[in-house]
Amino acid sequence: MRYREEKVKHYIQSLRQMQRVLAVIGLTCLLALGACGGGGSEPPAAAQDPRETSVTPTMTLRWQGGGFDGIGIAGITQATDGGLWVIGAEGGVNGRPFLRKVEGANPCGADRQRFLSEISTRFERRQGPTTLTPVRDGRFYAGFTGPGTVFVARLDEATCAVDATFGDQGVMGIPIAGLVTVTNITLQRDSRGGVLVAVSIPGQILMRRLTEAGAWDGGFGTNGLATNPNPDSFWLSSLAIAPNGDILASGAVSIPVAFQPALLKLDAQGVPVASFGTAGVQRYPALSLGTGNAGSMLIEGDRVIVGVATGSSVAVSDFNSNDSVIAAADLQTGQLRTGFGTGGFLRWDWGYASTEATGGWIPNGRGGYIGCGHVLKSLLLGQAVSLVDITATGQPDTTVAYQGRRLVAGTNSATCAGLLRMADGRLAVAANDGGQAVVMFFDR
Repeated sequence: MRYREEKVKHYIQSLRQMQRVLAVIGLTCLLALGACGGGGSEPPAAAQDPRETSVTPTMTLRWQGGGFDGIGIAGITQATDGGLWVIGAEGGVNGRPFLRKVEGANPCGADRQRFLSEISTRFERRQGPTTLTPVRDGRFYAGFTGPGTVFVARLDEATCAVDATFGDQGVMGIPIAGLVTVTNITLQRDSRGGVLVAVSIPGQILMRRLTEAGAWDGGFGTNGLATNPNPDSFWLSSLAIAPNGDILASGAVSIPVAFQPALLKLDAQGVPVASFGTAGVQRYPALSLGTGNAGSMLIEGDRVIVGVATGSSVAVSDFNSNDSVIAAADLQTGQLRTGFGTGGFLRWDWGYASTEATGGWIPNGRGGYIGCGHVLKSLLLGQAVSLVDITATGQPDTTVAYQGRRLVAGTNSATCAGLLRMADGRLAVAANDGGQAVVMFFDR
């Protein structure tokens, strides 16, 4: 009897071992994205995963830079002649800055690209571009930051170079007192023809206004400087300008062991608007899973559309799951507009791995909005650029599969670096993909 029991146990163990082997074989086949079979027969067709709905660009420009870290795009903006300006750096975040013209006239020379030697050779340490403004009267502005230096340069469409008539040989330095770390710099053209320059240091915004003539506006804020009201510790993401000249800054405020999405509102003179939230700062705890940050903003009528990245707080979880949120807030009070999404916002999860981010929202031409981001499918399957469409009321746009979401074919280790609508209606998407710079166009 004992012998037969031992034989049965051995048989069961053998079956279980065989099941584990078959499971490994099946997983190996799956990871290889192929079918394992024999006898020359055709493998069965794999079921279509609706999350794999993808979109293919009608045109792609991809180029490789030198240096260990390859090349990266910092921003794109529409050119006056219908083309596209691209700014970035070769050799890492603080590498050699370049300006490239895609389509339209080419003032930049070979490969339609020119390294900004007037920037990279002028300063002792290299400075990387971080932001780019729209073009106005043939000129546009770029922000640069690096070790020990933060500045704004004006660029000229006609020469593909720094405009030497602006500031000090084309550059305006940004004064920052003390030994602090700059976490972000962002620019925005204001309603009076000037440029707002916002520098973020840990917990504080330092915002100044630069006139179109190239001078700091001493009447802005207090003695030329506007900042966030105390006691809120504000971390800056982006700027937006309301039709009346009011200034919105997105970002987050510090809370114990995490961050809370928030907006800061200043009037055109750089003074916090007291009726917006508390002393000019509106917090959004409902938009966060534990920690979060408000990013891109789009002002339309009496509301502002805000993109938010959120995740579980690392203080209470060993695994940080990142999701995206889009919300609508009242432009005057900052309160969520409850008719948008559910309770004022829409949150979604692609259902792959822990990392997903969507930002850079613009109108999609059908009354709703489109955003660009990325999705980490897995460590083996890579990270693809993503496009997301929602309706004007904050619901998934089901006219676009899958539930308004799709991945961009041909991207595998990528993050979205820019999104805009061309003059001819095409969608332009910039991305950084595995050390390469990529510009893609999609039909309207």
